[in-house]
Parts: sequence; structure tokens; C-alpha cells
Amino acid sequence: MPATLGQKIKELRIQKGLTQSDLGAGMVTPSMISQIEADKANPSHKLLQAIAEKLETPIEYFLTDMQMQIEQIATYKVARAMMEAGTFSEAVPILESLMEDSVPQLHSAEIQYDLAECLLKEGKLDEALDGFDKVLSSATTRKDTYMQIMALKQLGFVEEHRHNYPLAIYHWQKALDILEKAEERDPFLAAELLSQLGQVFGYLGEKNEALQAYERAHHYLEGTANFKRIADLYRGMGVTFKELGEFDRASEYAQHAISLYKGLKNIKLAIEVKENYGIVKGEDGNTEEALRTLANCLTEYEEYGYTDKVAHTHGEMARIHLQNKAYDEASKHCEQALALLAEMALERGYVYRTFSTIRKEQQQYGEAVSYMEQSIKIFEAADLPREIAKSYSMLGDIYKEQGDLQKAIHSLEQMKRAMESNLKERGIVL
Repeated sequence: MPATLGQKIKELRIQKGLTQSDLGAGMVTPSMISQIEADKANPSHKLLQAIAEKLETPIEYFLTDMQMQIEQIATYKVARAMMEAGTFSEAVPILESLMEDSVPQLHSAEIQYDLAECLLKEGKLDEALDGFDKVLSSATTRKDTYMQIMALKQLGFVEEHRHNYPLAIYHWQKALDILEKAEERDPFLAAELLSQLGQVFGYLGEKNEALQAYERAHHYLEGTANFKRIADLYRGMGVTFKELGEFDRASEYAQHAISLYKGLKNIKLAIEVKENYGIVKGEDGNTEEALRTLANCLTEYEEYGYTDKVAHTHGEMARIHLQNKAYDEASKHCEQALALLAEMALERGYVYRTFSTIRKEQQQYGEAVSYMEQSIKIFEAADLPREIAKSYSMLGDIYKEQGDLQKAIHSLEQMKRAMESNLKERGIVL
């Protein structure tokens, strides 16, 4: 590898028998010369000219190296700007070229980390996994605890995308262990890791573990001024309490989150929290307030153009009407939701399942079977074995009520296969 600008200056200085103080005399401190020689600082053109004169060397000997360093640093900043803009595919080739020919001011581990993050965003999970593994290995060797934590955090995200939840949990727990042993702890990073654990535990049905993770995250953020993260945590705790059946506490946390989001003028999230509040009220039996709240959410979502959320709210209102046996109203909301959703949108799976249940209650078994089969198709495409199992179970109930025991048994067999797949996904070997 060719000598860097700093290495060239140091080599010539030693050849001339000069100290760093001698070289910097009348210009800059010895410390600045040390940083330049270590490639931790770039000299101005004027300073480089003065150094070249002291070393009795043409400035052209240094300019090529300095220009290359400046160009590569600028190139890296361009790649970072692309990442911030969300154009990850455009940043990938730039970062790959910097990995091949980086300069000392740009740490290769940071470039590797950014490249792996772009690959993760692009859905190239195997390549991202390999990149973050390299970052972790390098950080461990250099005893760079912060980069170890960041690499482990991202490895957890990769495994979550691969539905390998036990390994995702392992990476995040390990990152937390390192963070908690550090002299200076970043409370926001700890809260982010714990929030991710809470979400995954919640998805896996481990509600108490989810709640503990959220509570630990809340403890980390007590006394901080980051109200958005606190609001996010309150929302997560509200969902977990709702799933535990503790509706009073769920409503309380949802209401706290609403207040914080409004204070931050985070319009979409504020409406989402209000919607969750309405859903909790519906599950608690207060359907009048629930439907009033959700209708208000519909108006606000429509006002701000959140079409996907309008569809979701229609789906939730359909479920509440179904609960009240108001089948015509429930059907209308299902139809409105489906009209807004893309052909294979995941949300369609849940709406189809609600629609199927409505038709089953109306004893319209043909439509009930058709809608449930469509829900299964959506969940299979999304690779969600738990939802597939639930839909097959409900399909079996439809066939059983219809008197077709052979098809009911077949549906239950399919449900069993999906449940076994879900258990394997969670790391439980039968």
C-alpha cells in the first residue's frame, strides 16, 4: 500500500533529523504535526507549502495524496447523505469502492458498518450478516465496545428479518450486557435495544417478558428529555397490557402516550396511539366510546392522507361491530378496508379473516371459506406461521359447522403443521 501523506511527512522529517517541534516551529504546535503525521488531520495548502519548504521537497510530492484523501472523505460524506435520504442502493457501490481504497481518516470498520446497513435495508440479508460479523470481529479485536454494541444491534435486526427470533434476542441481550458493563452508558441505545426485545417478545406471545423489557427501557429514559422515545415506550406498554388483559393499565399508558405525542406534534403517531386507545376500549366492552374514537381517527387519517391507516382503522371497526353482532356494519367496514389496500398487503389477511367470521355467523359458508382461504394465502406469502395456524383453525370451525368433517380434519392438520413451524421459528424443538 502506498505511503500516506502523514507517513511521507514523517519519513522526510526523520531523514532531515528534525523533531516535530522543529518542523512546526513558527507555524503550528508539535501536537498538530503529530496529528498530521498520524493522518488524523489534513494541513491547509498554506501549511503544507511551509512544511514542504522546511523539508526541502516540492509540494507536488504531497499534493496528490492530500487531494485523494480530501476526495475520499467527500465521497464518504456523499454516501452518508444518500443513506440519510433513504437511497441505500445508490450508496452501496460508493461504499464498496471506499472499502477497496480507503484512507486513514476513514475507519474501515465504519465504512463496513454503513455498507452492511445499506445491504440490510435492501433486503440482502446474507451479505448484511457477513458485513456486520466482520465489524463485530474487528471491534472485538480493537476492544471498541461501542462498535461491538452497534454491530450486535444490527445482527439482531438481520436475524429478526430472517424470522430467527431466538438469535435476534441473543444478539440484543449480548449488546445490553456489554452496554451495562461500560463506564458510560447511552440510555437511548439501551432503551432502543430493550424496546426491540419487547416487540419480539410480544410477537412470540411472551407478554410478561415483553413488559419487563419495556419497563427496563422506561427506567433508562427516566430523567431524559427525549419525550418521543418515552411516548414510544408508553405505546408499547399499552399494547402489552392490552394483550395481558389489563385494560385499565393499557388505557392509562395509551393516554400518557397520546399526551406526549400531541406535545411533539407527531401527528401520525398521535392518531395511532388514539386508535390503540379506542381498540382497547372496544375490547374492554366500551364499544360506543371505541367506535367514536376510531371514527375520529378515520377523519384525521383521511385529512392527513394516511390511506394505509384508514384501511387499518376500518378493519378494527369491523372487528368491534362483529363483536356486537352488527354484521352489516362490520361488512361495510371490511369492504372499505379492502378497497384501499394493495392486492397482497398483509393487512388484507386480517380483514379477510374478519370478513370470513362475519359470513360464518350469517351462515354464508361459501363466502366464509373463500375469505378464510384468501387470508391464508396472504399469511403464507408473508411467512407468518402463527397467523396461518389461526386461520386454518378458524377454517376448520367453518367446515365443522357446515357438517363437512373431512375438510375440517384436513384444515386442522394444516393448522398443526403451521403450529409446528411456528414453534421451530421460536427455537422450540419438538
